[in-house]
Amino acid sequence: MTVVLCLWEVLILTGLWALAMCVTRQFHVVEVNKKWTDAQNYCRGIYTDLATTETQEEMDTVLALMKDLPVANYWIGLRQQIDQNKNIVWVWSDGSNYTYRDWGSGEPNNPVGDNCVQLYNSHSYKWNDAGCSNPGPFICYRKIPLILIKQEMTWRDALRYCRENHVDLVSVLTNETQEWVETVTKNVSTPNVWMGLRHTRTLGFWYWVSGEFICYQKWAPENRTGVEDCSNGEISGAVQSGSKQWVSLPDTQKLNFICTIWDRSKNYI
Repeated sequence: MTVVLCLWEVLILTGLWALAMCVTRQFHVVEVNKKWTDAQNYCRGIYTDLATTETQEEMDTVLALMKDLPVANYWIGLRQQIDQNKNIVWVWSDGSNYTYRDWGSGEPNNPVGDNCVQLYNSHSYKWNDAGCSNPGPFICYRKIPLILIKQEMTWRDALRYCRENHVDLVSVLTNETQEWVETVTKNVSTPNVWMGLRHTRTLGFWYWVSGEFICYQKWAPENRTGVEDCSNGEISGAVQSGSKQWVSLPDTQKLNFICTIWDRSKNYI
């Protein structure tokens, strides 16, 4: 079972305030009983890591998974460590900051030997410290390699921005990438969002700026032909914020846009 959650952070970019999606986590429940360390290794091998929940919104999303699952206690990626000052501290498996807390009443209650965290079913899935060697099901997450830039730019400026600051404008080559795009477009501030989709009037076809031809497609009706706009201007592809379908637009329109943040050629995605 999978649930996707978007986290937002304000970034300072070249002296300007720009709202960007910095982390998007896609959660996966694994209904196989494993010790905490074995669960961590499993998540890191197949996904990104054991689940990290840094906000109440994120925790609520994870809790939504519990409604249709068997009653059990589920490992997440929080555990105790001894810091350099020999203090006992709680740390996330992926190194995220431990600021948000969702402990059950009276928890954590046994720091000796109970140094991993599970969602405890009898306490409405609040956090409970438990022995790391106890086998149980667990929750992983996958980090989605896209970032939504909520600045409004022309298509060419958006392309330049992505290539200078990240990797490229997003190329949607599979249904999985389309699902990621649909996730990050939930909080846009423009009716459409630029992708790395371009039309050549000379040769009469669409292509991705990453170099791939279009195989997977999700065009809105009356789009894709390349003649939707009868002007002589250049046209590029965007995704609608409502229907999540693709549309062709004059590339002078100023829209939000989506960049890839990992390099596919290096097997990051």
